[in-house]
Amino acid sequence: MFIKKLPHLVLTLLIGVIVGCGSSNPLADEAQSNIESQNFEQALAAAEKSIEQNPNDPLGYYYKGVALGEIAAAEKSIEQNPNDPLGYYYKGVALGEIAGAEEDPAERAETYKRMNEAFAQAKEVAQKAENTPGEIERIDAVRNVLWQTEHNRAIEYVQDDSLKGTVENPTLVSKHHLQNATIIQPDSALSWNVLSQVAGMNEDFEDAANAKERYIEMVPDTTLEPNDYMQLASYYFQLEDEEQVIQALEAGNEQYPEHEEIISNLADAYQRAGESDQAIATVEKLVEKDPENPQYRLVLGTQIYQQALVLNDSLSSNSDQIFKLEKKLSGASDSEASQIKQQISSLEQENEQLRAQVEELTDRAENELQQVLEQRPNDASAYNTLGIIYQNKAKAAFDKRNNTDDNAKAAEFDKQGKELLEEAMGYYEKATELEPDNKQYWQRLFSIYTNLGMDEKAQEAMEKAGME
Repeated sequence: MFIKKLPHLVLTLLIGVIVGCGSSNPLADEAQSNIESQNFEQALAAAEKSIEQNPNDPLGYYYKGVALGEIAAAEKSIEQNPNDPLGYYYKGVALGEIAGAEEDPAERAETYKRMNEAFAQAKEVAQKAENTPGEIERIDAVRNVLWQTEHNRAIEYVQDDSLKGTVENPTLVSKHHLQNATIIQPDSALSWNVLSQVAGMNEDFEDAANAKERYIEMVPDTTLEPNDYMQLASYYFQLEDEEQVIQALEAGNEQYPEHEEIISNLADAYQRAGESDQAIATVEKLVEKDPENPQYRLVLGTQIYQQALVLNDSLSSNSDQIFKLEKKLSGASDSEASQIKQQISSLEQENEQLRAQVEELTDRAENELQQVLEQRPNDASAYNTLGIIYQNKAKAAFDKRNNTDDNAKAAEFDKQGKELLEEAMGYYEKATELEPDNKQYWQRLFSIYTNLGMDEKAQEAMEKAGME
């Protein structure tokens, strides 16, 4: 029990010796005053400021050592009285004071961890003691004060413009304060949630995802909002971890089965992961529940057409391979030629199947988008996607034109392609009429006008697309 009296008795005697010599250093006097009142954080701060301003004055170094000496005194007490919880308590208090006095919040973490260990030991030893000292009951209050200080300081660094300007990277400083807050109070859901957002602002997406996971694990499902799952998915998306993106959105979909944005993003995630059927099935459930909802049909039509585009890429890749094999065929030996013809035949059969699938999916997508326009005739996104569909149909016709040696067929394919481009043009023009500031729509119109030889309109589209 001697730790409650002995360290401060010794300090008082030592301070008396120094004071007797006389002091002209107000910062040293401030440190002395705070030590006497056991405000070790302020004492340490004053001592360090004294050292900075008066590097040749020994008092600053002395009082810093006194403040830090609290830990040594506590450890001495623990060594001599391992069954007395107060030694652990005061060690924890001193560590908390010292951590808080550290100017760089990134350097406080390990000291806070040691503080928590000391407090945990204090509580453990106190459980075995006959009488629990009152100080043990104050542990949670001590930790709460330190937690509030770190948490609130973090908020200030992202909200207070005057404070932001004092450091090079305020969001990083804020993140370090929040990490300290979660060390001090690891059960603070609030700090974990704010940490995830601040880490995301600082583009530390792994820390952001880990903090958001902790938050989601800690709070009841009824507390969580759709945005919580969306945020978590966005962090994993930045980390290019599609599996975790899907898991986060699936959890959100389970909690909010009719939330449009979660479902749309989940479908996109399935599409990126190569699970096209799952992507479409996800949105189809929405349409089944509310077939008159045009937004659901817009998402479904978009997802269906995305799958068609994926298959179309495979179709183009096969066609390129066929072209190369046909060039190789002219100089091949009989045995090689037979093998090459077999490869070409296999690719052509695969392409026939792919074309049929692409055509079916494209028709389905177009049907959904036309229904969107029946229910919502001023939907620019639907017009734009229909424009893309017809522009790609035109490209397919031109590809056929380029790959045939029959002049009559080439002329027929060329006519088809131009007619399809004109249909695409109509959809794009409607999209730009509804959203005249959308540069992407104008870029697509520029491509159409150029291919149709409409030079004046192409120039106008180029200007509105900001391409000059």
